[in-house]
Amino acid sequence: MKFITTIVALLLGTSTFACDICGCSSAGNTLGILPHYQRSFIGIRTLYQSYENVNSLYEAGSIQDYFIQTSLWGRYTFGKRWQVIGVLPYNVNHRNYDNATLHGIGDASALVNFIILNTMDSMKVFKHHLMVGTGAKLPTGDFMEEERFADIPASFRLGTGSFDALFNIVYTLQYQGFVFSANANYRLATKNQARSYKFGNQANITGYLAYQQRKENWAIQPYLGVSFEHLQKDTHYYAAQHGTGGKAVYGLAGVEAAYNQYSFGVNSQMPISQNYGDGELKNKGRLMASVTYLF
Repeated sequence: MKFITTIVALLLGTSTFACDICGCSSAGNTLGILPHYQRSFIGIRTLYQSYENVNSLYEAGSIQDYFIQTSLWGRYTFGKRWQVIGVLPYNVNHRNYDNATLHGIGDASALVNFIILNTMDSMKVFKHHLMVGTGAKLPTGDFMEEERFADIPASFRLGTGSFDALFNIVYTLQYQGFVFSANANYRLATKNQARSYKFGNQANITGYLAYQQRKENWAIQPYLGVSFEHLQKDTHYYAAQHGTGGKAVYGLAGVEAAYNQYSFGVNSQMPISQNYGDGELKNKGRLMASVTYLF
């Protein structure tokens, strides 16, 4: 059974202390490793991440934010060059400082990919796959769900309340059992008209190296990689918001396994360097697990 994966980062809206990197605007909206680039699938994945507020005004460790996002996601391929990807997340955002919890549907996303180059089925020693895509993030998540949480940062909300444009490019190189993939993504945010709030645009670049092994009906592929993300500051009535935006470099490690029509995956990301929210936020790591059915 052929088992080739590619990373496709799709930036939905899913981030606390007045920053858009923790719950509703960052890694929770990446597709991560996609099983079997040439096949349609439907699946469920869960992302967990946590942040600590290190503002000197607060006692160390006093503000912890936890985010769990469970998404229904899938891909449909048609023809030899086109595929459509969609994600519908359900978010649970919790802050321990005032015991605030929000949960509900997040911002859905849809992306259309076009395959420019594909020699994966050829007999060549070096095989290539190049794909570009564009799409949109939809404001299906509630931006201001409950007024009793009015003092919680905008980034803590279930959604951004805006339509955002998504762009991505993915290149994959395979040599025997080794796979190298690199991608770049960009989310162009628009303003939340009801609140005159605009989340910052976001860029991500990711690269990873994997090794594929097969045995009878099983295929397994461990991988290591590095990811860079950059977020512009949010604005409210065109004024830049303190404690928003930032950048970070993450090391990532994971494994994908396939058995017949099922694919399973788990990966973790740990920050190598970071500067979020004017230095007031620290990401403590991310963990994602997924299961998909291929058809």
